[in-house]
Amino acid sequence: MADLASNLKQVQERIAAAAHSVGRDAAEITLVAVSKTRPVAEISAAVAAGALEFGENYAQELCDKQSALAGSSRPPRWHFIGHLQRNKVRFLVPFCALIEVVDSVSLAEEISRRAAQVGRVQPVLLQVDLAGEETKFGCSEAETPLLGEVLVTLPGVEWQGLMTIPPLGHDPEQSRPYFRRLAQLRHDLSGRGVPECHLRHLSMGMSNDFEVAIEEGATLVRVGTAIFGPRAARP
Repeated sequence: MADLASNLKQVQERIAAAAHSVGRDAAEITLVAVSKTRPVAEISAAVAAGALEFGENYAQELCDKQSALAGSSRPPRWHFIGHLQRNKVRFLVPFCALIEVVDSVSLAEEISRRAAQVGRVQPVLLQVDLAGEETKFGCSEAETPLLGEVLVTLPGVEWQGLMTIPPLGHDPEQSRPYFRRLAQLRHDLSGRGVPECHLRHLSMGMSNDFEVAIEEGATLVRVGTAIFGPRAARP
């Protein structure tokens, strides 16, 4: 097992330094520890080291981990950050702190329907595919305003901002144009009259580029490898 406490501290220090470099308050930035494929014991160790927010990519895996840790003294707050099929929504809505991957009207409507059934409001982000990669999910930049208009009308859904995943690259600077575009998209939506409560989050940046994301305005960074170490292949 990686030295989670040390790794987490280093990541938190890097977040603070990146924020300071552009005059931001590190308290504006939430670290989401990406725990996909990681065993419950490692997540518990990360919680003990001070992590609270965790991101998962697979619905069944998230449900199993949520069930295993729900009774702990400090249960995690769960973010869903992988592609979400509509038939899996019913499993996540009862407990998920944030679904970051809404990319269609049909998915948003299913979340609304399921949230109404369990009597809660489900916070969501709108996932935007800025690179147009066939292997990535997300609505297009052009579709974002219309989907946003739908989100603000749905009962049981609280739209809180935008999320993107740039193309994977070795140089963090390769991600900067995508992060900058997402920040500009938020600015443009605000200019079109979208209330700030729907635009308060930009979820962008992972282990290889989260500092660049913070420089460009990220409020949520999704960091796995830098905390947990290299990830084993999903069985």
